[in-house]
Amino acid sequence: MQAQRYSYTAITLHWLLALLLAFQVALGWALEGNNTPELFARYQLHKSVGITILLLSLARLAVRLFTPRPSASEGPAWTRALASTVHWLFYLVMILGPVTGWLLVSTARVQVPTLLYGIVPWPHLPVGRSLHEPAEAIHGAMAWIAIGLFVLHIVGALRHQWLLDKPELQRMIPFARGKAVGAAIGALALVGGAFIVGESVYPDVSRPGAQKTAAAPAAPAAAAPAPETPVAEEKAAEPAESETGEPAQPLADWTVASGGRLGFTARWNGEAIDGRFGRWRAAIRFSPDDLAKSNIRVTVDLASADTGDGQRDDSLKSSDFFDTGAHPQAVFTTRDVRHLSGDRYEARGTLDLRGVSKPATLRFTLRIEGDRARVAGTARVDRTAFGVGQGEWAATDAIAAGVDIDFSFSATRPVS
Repeated sequence: MQAQRYSYTAITLHWLLALLLAFQVALGWALEGNNTPELFARYQLHKSVGITILLLSLARLAVRLFTPRPSASEGPAWTRALASTVHWLFYLVMILGPVTGWLLVSTARVQVPTLLYGIVPWPHLPVGRSLHEPAEAIHGAMAWIAIGLFVLHIVGALRHQWLLDKPELQRMIPFARGKAVGAAIGALALVGGAFIVGESVYPDVSRPGAQKTAAAPAAPAAAAPAPETPVAEEKAAEPAESETGEPAQPLADWTVASGGRLGFTARWNGEAIDGRFGRWRAAIRFSPDDLAKSNIRVTVDLASADTGDGQRDDSLKSSDFFDTGAHPQAVFTTRDVRHLSGDRYEARGTLDLRGVSKPATLRFTLRIEGDRARVAGTARVDRTAFGVGQGEWAATDAIAAGVDIDFSFSATRPVS
């Protein structure tokens, strides 16, 4: 027996795809402007919705091919041919659009990993970059074709419903009755609403791990390296007693306790992007009363960078930024340590990052109580001096050159 209406599976997929397509077309038009965290998040959402449309379209095609459905409406041969063409072109758009988008992502010069809705990893296609421009042209055309098909599909359904008095809407809208005026208005309102949301959506780019902590630099000036001072201005020898009259503290190897923080703050179109390195270690040989022999070496696992956004973190590992495949670590080694005043110190040395070595200066506060010390400090690094940010990311109009570093940790020394 011929089905009088579409199955609930077909109906559900039909309306899900209609809403997602309207949302996706509008979202695609909103992918313009300067590189900002919001624009980056929109691109990630656009990719996620595109793959969702691809998977649902394949499911809808399978339902069309293998389950009963109502017969085509009667009418002139040209109208039936046009209706069939519109339906099959819809499948082409819903499949070819996401596939060409997938090709664009897979062949882009900046390889940004895809995580569907920030959770499920999605692989790149193993294709060459020569497909990038054709895929881009086809992908852009799909949006306009989809809009044309939307118009033809809606006009055809309304023509059959009201001009020809054929209950087309009842076959696809479960609650449609009679002329189905309310159902038609409601359906059009839903699709229009999805389009408006897609054009104006601002994905949430905040993450708990990306919030500033009390250890973050209070102001850029506090993190900026101080001018170099000739070593000759330092004391040639440290006194046997500290300035407070306490016994001199012997040089000791300090062990960093767990729970320390090594964070960074970059500015992307003026907006602070905060992160931290989850894995780092420090070899510290230090005494405030023997600074001439004190030295510090900090080794950072660059792949442990965490900004609270998995796709952005994967981008940091790429050859455009840290290039962790070739340069997995950054190393800061002191040349000398100076006492500034009170509990304030300055460590000058060399930072090795991405195969480049440049002078760097840290300022920190140090409080020692017995055999336990508490350290907190800041620095500023010019990312461009180390080649962090290649191609379109090398310019400083989007991502500022200066990156602020903040750190805080506790350390212990052997009991004296």
